[in-house]
Amino acid sequence: MTERELKVMLDQAERRGIEQGIRLMQQRMLLACENGTPIELPDGRAYFIKSDMQNLHDIFSDLEADAE
Repeated sequence: MTERELKVMLDQAERRGIEQGIRLMQQRMLLACENGTPIELPDGRAYFIKSDMQNLHDIFSDLEADAE
């Protein structure tokens, strides 16, 4: 195996690892959104994820509350 072939293989493995990491993070975010649980980051803070529909519902609820 040449050095070039080895580099290509390592690049492909790295790319697959990054793609897998992205898929895992997407699943983690989706589960957190569905369960209403926060995603905790190493900075010690917790972040809550909302879906587009949840966010839109919250906006309309706020508008209705302001109109009353």
